[in-house]
Amino acid sequence: MQTDRPAADRSTIAHVLDLVPASHFLLTSAFGELRSAVVVRCVQQVAMHPPMLLVAMEKGQALSPVIRDSRNFALCLLARDERVLLRTFARAPDQGSDPFLTIPHLVAPGGAPVPLRSRGYIACELVRHLDIEADYEVYIGMVHTAATLELPTNPGKRAAAARAHLAARARAPKTVTLRGRDAAKSRRAS
Repeated sequence: MQTDRPAADRSTIAHVLDLVPASHFLLTSAFGELRSAVVVRCVQQVAMHPPMLLVAMEKGQALSPVIRDSRNFALCLLARDERVLLRTFARAPDQGSDPFLTIPHLVAPGGAPVPLRSRGYIACELVRHLDIEADYEVYIGMVHTAATLELPTNPGKRAAAARAHLAARARAPKTVTLRGRDAAKSRRAS
């Protein structure tokens, strides 16, 4: 990028830049069978009427072509103490793998997955994509839907229900499927 003045060294201005409000968001999108997500911190409202948001995401993410093709994305607000989603989506999963197979989620208008562990979401339609001369690319989305999600007041209840379900499965009688030579022997014996 050509400018008349050099950029400031981040370490010398970090104390002021850190005053800009920031939070952890999970940026998600889906197109056809592809679903992906990545954690982002740079989100800002850029227009009031119609409401629009700006999201900056590190370049080279597998999520970029999914957003480009679907023209939709969702920003999921994560709780400050959320560790599971932060660890799972610190880097976007490889293209072709579906990280939402094991994560309980709903589907926002526009098709983007929203983990039920998030505090809320904002579903947006892509209006602009800017590839700036830096290590991030910028997406601007028009907000179509936003909602908060009810977090369980007692997270232990969900864990207890999951343990009870697994225990019931372990006690259930096992069915054995015979394959190959064992299946042929079984048919001859009958």
